[in-house]
Amino acid sequence: MTRCLVCNGILRKGENVCFTCGDGVSRKSRANRSVGKSFATFITLAFFGSLGLTCASFFMADRTPPFTTCLAASVILLFVKRSADVTSEKKT
Repeated sequence: MTRCLVCNGILRKGENVCFTCGDGVSRKSRANRSVGKSFATFITLAFFGSLGLTCASFFMADRTPPFTTCLAASVILLFVKRSADVTSEKKT
């Protein structure tokens, strides 16, 4: 038994549209949503890790990569994070 991702309604095996909310549901879209969410979560964790490394490189220059490199990586990951968050949201 599967459930609708929008309203949590029960779906039969052959149903492509939720009876309760009318949302179109397909097996492929579910897989893409879960992959998108896991990618967005990974990018978020990488961004916060990079941000922590950037702060550490500001104070401990001899033990970490250069500050400008860490800052550039953090800015790039910020843009990727925003893009991943937008694409992982459900489009209405």
